[in-house]
Amino acid sequence: MGTTENTTTEAPKPQPSAYVSSAEWITRMKLTFGNATLPEIFDVMKTVGYTEEKINGMKAKLSQLEALQQAQTKEYAEQYAETEKFDAKRSGIDAVFTKDRGLLKILFKGNVHAQSILKLDEAKPKAFGAWQDLVTNFYAQLEAAPELLAKASAVGLTVEAVTAQKQAMTDLQALKESQRKETAEAQAATDARDRAFDELYPLYSEYIQYAKVLLADSQAIEAIGIKVKAK
Repeated sequence: MGTTENTTTEAPKPQPSAYVSSAEWITRMKLTFGNATLPEIFDVMKTVGYTEEKINGMKAKLSQLEALQQAQTKEYAEQYAETEKFDAKRSGIDAVFTKDRGLLKILFKGNVHAQSILKLDEAKPKAFGAWQDLVTNFYAQLEAAPELLAKASAVGLTVEAVTAQKQAMTDLQALKESQRKETAEAQAATDARDRAFDELYPLYSEYIQYAKVLLADSQAIEAIGIKVKAK
């Protein structure tokens, strides 16, 4: 038995496109609100309540949104900079650690005790926390066992080398904390920007909808960012 579908559909509400960045929306809004007081536009739109006061209110919200957008851009730039410093520091430490560990795997071959406390048979993890634990343990165990360190010095792993790596790990942890701080600040800036956008976009969208109806036959509509369809 056939079924009859209800083909009546409600027009979807305008939503910000996933393919349009917030910066691009701001540019569009600046054009729209900037030209909203042009006489040929303002006189028509005033008939549905878009007074100068209301337009100025939307402009004020747009200025706030633009400031939050700039703050968000700044915070993410700072986060990226901290991430770059952290990644470079970790890469340098890891290169030295990989060499040191490789040498001791050869030096302590057959030495079960050394292999166990230095974790020479464990695979090197990619996750930062596990990697940090492995590297920290490696150098801490050498420092705490003078007899092992004395043997390790034969392949260039001296007290000074161990101390340098331990200090590098301390510096790396500081960079990690700074990176976390910048990440949190970047996220907070994004949240603030998004809240402001969510408050302003419906006002902008409604203005555009009214303009498309009231200014449908006017070339002036292009001044607020609406393209006139060719007839």
